Amino acid sequence: MPDATTGETWAGWRDFIIESRVPESEIITSFIFRPADGKGVPHHQPGQHLTLLIEPKDGPSLKRNYTISGHANGETYRISVKREAQGQASRWLHDAADAGTRVKLLPPSGTFVLPADQARPVVLLSGGVGLTPMVCMLEALAAQPSGPSAHFIHGTQNGATHAFASHVKALSAQRANLKTTIFYEHPRKTELAGRDFDRAGFIDLDWLAENTPLAQADYFVCGPLPFMRHFVQGLAARGVPRARIHFEFFGPIEELLDPQTPPVQPTVFSGVKAAPMTQLKPFSPGTLTPDHIAQALIDSNADAVVASDRDGQIILWNPGAERIFGFSEQEALGQSLDIIIPEPFRARHWEGYHQTVASGESRYGAGDLLAVPGLHKDGRRFSIEFTIVLLKNADGRVEGMVSTIRDVNARFEETKKLRKELAELKKAAE
Repeated sequence: MPDATTGETWAGWRDFIIESRVPESEIITSFIFRPADGKGVPHHQPGQHLTLLIEPKDGPSLKRNYTISGHANGETYRISVKREAQGQASRWLHDAADAGTRVKLLPPSGTFVLPADQARPVVLLSGGVGLTPMVCMLEALAAQPSGPSAHFIHGTQNGATHAFASHVKALSAQRANLKTTIFYEHPRKTELAGRDFDRAGFIDLDWLAENTPLAQADYFVCGPLPFMRHFVQGLAARGVPRARIHFEFFGPIEELLDPQTPPVQPTVFSGVKAAPMTQLKPFSPGTLTPDHIAQALIDSNADAVVASDRDGQIILWNPGAERIFGFSEQEALGQSLDIIIPEPFRARHWEGYHQTVASGESRYGAGDLLAVPGLHKDGRRFSIEFTIVLLKNADGRVEGMVSTIRDVNARFEETKKLRKELAELKKAAE
């Protein structure tokens, strides 16, 4: 993707400076990044994300993905982040990252994008902080003198959590075929329908069927897992082809698409992407599938089963992983693999990880056991063995990796003890 100024993108980490920060709601703040070298930045596709490296003075480095919430301008990037009470990175951004703060970024990436040649009508459907890619897409659509019709539909608690309210209204006014509908779950007494929001309550499928063109539109869906499961499954059940249902989700696809998993009741969640469920899906006699078997093996496995995306963020964490490493699923999902890698070994790990992602080849064969130190939640190191399998898409591009990890510390200590005793016996015999 060419740079607007130099005609080149960049490789690896690049230094950026926070040029400004803008409160978008009581819980969401936007951060504007400008390259520290003063050069331009590649034009991103609407919906892509940035990988951000934060290096706090008083803590470990943090690596997170955040959707770019602003239209491409060749000069800066904007992300919009909800402050999470338990989120180390989001708390650091909100509490410590002032204008002038330096961070590192990888180039824009991701496949949840609005096509440049989009011709069909577009429905941008979001819940909570899931609106960030939708705002970027709406900005791109509004910048076109003519283009497909679009309906921006967003649900949130009320005006306190509603980000980009006036900005979205202004964007939709730029073309006659751009429309917005805002749902407030619990409007405050001072908030009026028709002025501050459009409808009270939840977004529901009946309303979507009556107010959006199911037979023609492309649906872009982003929000927490329960929100997405309800609408991805619901839209498919109402006849929208899956090729026209686009979503950004970090978890097992079956959780969204398996029709045997009942959709949750419609609701609006203001949290970030939720943890994938790891319970076995219900099935009737005669309907046992490989998916059921795989899920049962993952859930019941005493070993850790850990999957990570291209950037090394954890997207699957089974009960065995919690037993071995101490982190709950909620604590681990979305975090960097650094949480289970001792600090002295991280640089070597990431060098190999990124090389494998780029090349599509691992120097370790399928089933090869690798022995390395692991890091427990309580800070202690212990010995682990693991295997890795590359997760590739239809084009052969590596989208992530999955590992089965076993705690072999007891065996390692026993082996070390036996070696010591053997050495002492040899010494005595000599």
